[in-house]
Amino acid sequence: MFEKNINLIDFQTIFVTLVVCGVSISRVIPHVYNFSPVIALAIFGALHYKHRKLSYIVPLISLLFSDIIINNFIYDLSNHLVIFYEGFYWQYISYVIIIFLSSKYNHKKINIKNTSFLVITSSILFFVTTNFGYWLTSGLYSYNLIGLFKCYVNAIPFFEGTLLGTIFYTPIFIGLYYFLQKKIIYLQSKHLIY
Repeated sequence: MFEKNINLIDFQTIFVTLVVCGVSISRVIPHVYNFSPVIALAIFGALHYKHRKLSYIVPLISLLFSDIIINNFIYDLSNHLVIFYEGFYWQYISYVIIIFLSSKYNHKKINIKNTSFLVITSSILFFVTTNFGYWLTSGLYSYNLIGLFKCYVNAIPFFEGTLLGTIFYTPIFIGLYYFLQKKIIYLQSKHLIY
């Protein structure tokens, strides 16, 4: 009876969710600008969730929760509760695009070539999307190609942190999961190919 019930529990989904939520909350720990695990989490979740909806829902909700903590308790941006900060949608749009791109690799082999492609492409997508949004909404740059170019050039130092953070965290999440699922049968999933 117990074995029958334990087989109904999807340990793999629970574990991936715990990793995504736990690491999202770790964003409150001070770190170098843009050197964060967020893009790596989007890639990791999209590759490891069996159900595509979860690869969007869990990371985005945990990011929103950690944003609420950061904006209200770390940075204390205002005297009232801040749920959505200015320009948040450009970051969340980029995460959705990254999850969509990464989910296309969900049933493909998880190897260095595919993971490297996702790391570099996702970092570039985040850079292009968020800085386009900043150019469009900040009012700091002229609304022409020169202004857009200046915005991207000024954002290059932040891109370095984004790329290095994604390069650092993605192999850690994927590699640790790979070794854990080799040792713990309940974490193995038929849709993962290493």
